[in-house]
Amino acid sequence: MRRLAFAALFTSILAAPALASATPSSASRPYSLQYATTPYQVSMDPNGLAQASAHVQNAVNAGGIDGAVLLVARHGKVVLHKAYGRRDGNFAGPSWQNPSMPKDGIFDLQSITKIFTAFVAIDLHDQGLLDLSAPVAAYLPEFATPEKSGVLVADLVRFTSGHSIDAAASLVGDPDPWSTMIAESLAYTPGTAVFYSDIAYRLLGRVAEAAGGAPLDVLAKNRIMSPLGMKDTAWRPLVTMSSKSSRFVGTGYSTVREPDGSPRYMRGEVADDQDYWIESQGHGITGCDGTFSTAWDLALLGQMFLNRGARVIGNPSWGYCTPWMWSCGIDLLAAPVLVEEMMEVQSKDASGTPLGIHGATPSWLDDLLFANKGYGWELADASPGAHVVTGLHASPYAVSKIGGSGTFLTVDPDPSRDLVIVLLTNHGLPPFVGPDGIQVDGNGNLLWPGYENMLGAIQPHVLNDLVQLSITGP
Repeated sequence: MRRLAFAALFTSILAAPALASATPSSASRPYSLQYATTPYQVSMDPNGLAQASAHVQNAVNAGGIDGAVLLVARHGKVVLHKAYGRRDGNFAGPSWQNPSMPKDGIFDLQSITKIFTAFVAIDLHDQGLLDLSAPVAAYLPEFATPEKSGVLVADLVRFTSGHSIDAAASLVGDPDPWSTMIAESLAYTPGTAVFYSDIAYRLLGRVAEAAGGAPLDVLAKNRIMSPLGMKDTAWRPLVTMSSKSSRFVGTGYSTVREPDGSPRYMRGEVADDQDYWIESQGHGITGCDGTFSTAWDLALLGQMFLNRGARVIGNPSWGYCTPWMWSCGIDLLAAPVLVEEMMEVQSKDASGTPLGIHGATPSWLDDLLFANKGYGWELADASPGAHVVTGLHASPYAVSKIGGSGTFLTVDPDPSRDLVIVLLTNHGLPPFVGPDGIQVDGNGNLLWPGYENMLGAIQPHVLNDLVQLSITGP
């Protein structure tokens, strides 16, 4: 975190490749997150927001999810924050043991974790502690092999490292999972294609630890959670936030965590069994999954991205701060140009040509695995048939991140939108095996019916469109 003089910060923000508009936005006057007195305060239609809320309630009523929390903020003002249904998803116990969803429920974010890991890497780069253009082997010497010597740190962040989705064999039971992942063969030549990868982000977390000289959760706490006041965000919440356990949101059962194989309900435990194995066996945390958070905390994170890395301190009279206000100040968590670059296409070849697919895709999985990426983020694509969370009515600059257990974060930095949308559900991680698990069809295409069913039940793109359409003015 770097405190800048007001004038210096204002100049640096304006010098960044900000989106052109005369509309005041979080980029030109950073906002602190506050509740709006009315949606009209930020030119949003309450009826449109009511339709967005009804969309989530309908998903609960239809049984697609058992509970959720929705938060919408524009220009730093929260216009919708509501809880729906029951706290625990897929719960087989008596109903009296499953209370109503709290607005401050603490959810398993799954792959939204990748945004934290990516930001830590970018911040380390900003401070000169991590070189994105350096080979991974500069930080993990075991990577210095003929196959992997060309993998750059940036390739890990933008999903072009050549790694497959995950390890060929399950890491559960592996006495040395990090050595297994480092030794994993690449699926393609680095820098030639986009392929979404949990291994890449687990390794990125290790690179960040080597460069930053501390565990990843400590780096994230010092560089993100503490500066932003994200008091309900952490890895391993059963250890780090045990006093808040009544707010932990359950997601389902695991059959590999008890010695006798009996089902164990997961509340406050990361849903991915491999990441849980790594954590529970003392191998540290991972950079791909494992953070838990609330809708409010994620909105703080999203607002920081709208602010292009800035947070407001003090007492901003109008909810935002400018260089000429005496009652507030601005801290910069990372350079605005780097924060903005995180939300732009980064999955490019050496000539700057995007490597990922664009436009209509046959499935949500295809878009996740192969579409162009920012640094950690999935990108907007308004093409008919594109399977993107941002929907058809977001600006071209919008970004989102899907968490595999049914969690979604959207940031639209266009000055005419200036939106954060958080939808957290307790759907639970779809199975990796069985009829709804990951499969390969006769043409070699990857399929994941459970993932498609989850996105089809929640329809986050429809929710985002309803929110976007409720905007009535600047």
